[in-house]
Amino acid sequence: MERNKNQFADTLATLTSIAKIDYWNIVQPISIEVRNSMAHCCSVKREVDENSWYNDIKQFIQHQKYPLRASNTDMKTLQRLAMNYYLDAEVLYKRSFDGTLLKCSNGTEVKKKAPESSQKDLCNSY
Repeated sequence: MERNKNQFADTLATLTSIAKIDYWNIVQPISIEVRNSMAHCCSVKREVDENSWYNDIKQFIQHQKYPLRASNTDMKTLQRLAMNYYLDAEVLYKRSFDGTLLKCSNGTEVKKKAPESSQKDLCNSY
């Protein structure tokens, strides 16, 4: 495999160039696991309440209302986030850097649309 296509070898080479190890120091081994899906897909958690992850953004764009118990920092963050989204009727879209609109969906919507066999590969297409 070519060096530029082998991300693992490239990452290890970068680590070795950064690390400074003296001869007398004891080096602890690094544990590395290979996964079949992207790291951000492994960290996705189930939604706690019935609301989707983008509910606060959608409510702010629709009604200009902040969530209950929102701090000043939360309000400013929500205002800044809302600038990158577009609401068409009830469907929320995120504006990408090139102007493409990306439809926002939650986990249950994705599971309904994606067949059981391709759910595992859904995150790998990014």
